[in-house]
Amino acid sequence: MPDEPDDPTTADFDRPSAARIHDWLLDGALNIPKDREAARPALAALPGLRELARHHRAFLHRAVRHMIDAGIRQFLDLGASLPTMTPTHAIAHTHRPDIPVVYVDNDPATVAHSRLILEHTPQVAVVHADLRHPDRIWHDEHTRRLLDPTRPTGLLMIDILDTLTDDPDRIIADHLHHMAPGSALALTHLTTPDAATHPRPPTGTTAAAEHLRTAGSTGNAADRRIDRPADPVDTWLSRLTPVEPGVVPAWSWRPDPDTPAPVTDTSAVCAVAFMP
Repeated sequence: MPDEPDDPTTADFDRPSAARIHDWLLDGALNIPKDREAARPALAALPGLRELARHHRAFLHRAVRHMIDAGIRQFLDLGASLPTMTPTHAIAHTHRPDIPVVYVDNDPATVAHSRLILEHTPQVAVVHADLRHPDRIWHDEHTRRLLDPTRPTGLLMIDILDTLTDDPDRIIADHLHHMAPGSALALTHLTTPDAATHPRPPTGTTAAAEHLRTAGSTGNAADRRIDRPADPVDTWLSRLTPVEPGVVPAWSWRPDPDTPAPVTDTSAVCAVAFMP
């Protein structure tokens, strides 16, 4: 893995970026024409891509609010992308401005850009690391400075687990090993009705991800998506106590009154669960 880009000027901001494309899907302003051009074939392959990104973000907001109401006072956001369009710390700090938030991403340009954005934001840090290596994340100087491992942590794995060819169950377990009792996990994962028999079906979601990858958005595994059935998500949460209504479509987890139902058949499940 490359060294952390402590000097943001060493990162390549001219190449299309998956993080900035995500910002564009959320109607953000941190993207450039190259990002939008790279994203258009993906949006044509999956017209619901923008809607899916917004459902993920809305679930993130609801999950963070629920965790704070339950007493969580620190957050680790894995595969965080850019801190744009009301990110985790913005939600947390509307409740208490002293809540620490650590963002983690494995793309050097995204990390450098995020650090510039958050340079004057207290109680927030960005770690350059791969979520598949929890020890590095939890022992990173930024994490150790802001997060107290003896206190409950809100672990966020939103719109990221379906990029993993590794076993998510093992990765989740390794992160939970670092967390105190009373901690919570919020996650999402793409799923399709036939995912049980076709772990990597040729859906519009995977086609859209392939368009982003071949367009050069990042060139790494985070541009490839694996649709899985919902059943393994229940297994990943077996060490935890899921919050009602359990594993459900992302848009339908304790929706706000103005949460719209999806207009496409793109599917992602979500859950929030607490450690005993």
